[in-house]
Amino acid sequence: MRYASYSRRAWALAIDSIWWTVIVLFIPLGPSTEDLLMAPDSLTATILLWLAIGQCLPVLATGVLWAIWGTSPGKRALHLRIVDRDTGRQMTVRQASLRTLGYLVCFATCGAGFLPMLFNAQKQGLHDRMANTVVIDDEPFDRKLPAK
Repeated sequence: MRYASYSRRAWALAIDSIWWTVIVLFIPLGPSTEDLLMAPDSLTATILLWLAIGQCLPVLATGVLWAIWGTSPGKRALHLRIVDRDTGRQMTVRQASLRTLGYLVCFATCGAGFLPMLFNAQKQGLHDRMANTVVIDDEPFDRKLPAK
């Protein structure tokens, strides 16, 4: 297996962040501004709740895509796949769920859970270790060679 590099995984995350942003910004979540202003005593708690939901919803949607496709839209665009570390087969729904939980932990720690990728031969982050998965480069090797 050819493990995906940290930089390719970072690019995939950047692509995923674009569609996450679209979901959070353009799909109305939570109460309207008028509803918020009508209950000023709960304004802070309501905003914090919906900010948390707005941050978790895209990660949970990504987890569903991991369970179905074995990859995310960003990883798919870059020909990266998430597989079981031991067998090289597509991860199970249980692994996708554990990986999603690990992703939430990685983001909750301001990205610290991604740092182990830099020091691990299999380039596993905390979320990969929790789920026993690896991200592999699925692009044909001949497509990576420069044209002659």
